[in-house]
Amino acid sequence: MPLRRQILVAEDDQDVRELIRTRLTGSGFDVHTVRNGAEALERVRTMKPSAMVLDINMPVLDGFSVLEALKTHGCVFPVLVLTARHAGEDVRRAVSLGAKDYLTKPFTEAQLQARVARLFRAPTPVASSADIFVD
Repeated sequence: MPLRRQILVAEDDQDVRELIRTRLTGSGFDVHTVRNGAEALERVRTMKPSAMVLDINMPVLDGFSVLEALKTHGCVFPVLVLTARHAGEDVRRAVSLGAKDYLTKPFTEAQLQARVARLFRAPTPVASSADIFVD
C-alpha cells in the first residue's frame, strides 16, 4: 500500500483548521495541524511534509515569516497560502517567498481540494505571479 502524502496545515483558527483537516483527510492525505508559525517550523523539522497549507495571519510567527524561513533553509515542498488577505501585494510577496499557490477565505471544499491536488502536479517549479489564481 503506498504511503499517503503528508500535509502540514498551519492555521490559528480552530474551526478552519479542523475543516481543512477533515476535508483533506477525506481526500486521502495524512494531515497534521499546528496553530502558529513557530509550531509550523518545528513540525517541518520533525515530519518533513509533502506540502503545506499556510495561513498568513497567525500569532507568534506569521505566514510570511514561515515562508522566509523555509526559503532560507532551502525547503522544496509546495506551499498553498490560504488566507483572508487578498491584496495583490500579499499575493506577490507570498509568491516571491516561494508559495506555489494562493487561495483566499472564504473558500469552497472543491477549491481547497483542487488547489491541494495542484500542489502535487509535476513538475513543481517555483511559482511566478502568472501561476497564481486568486479566487
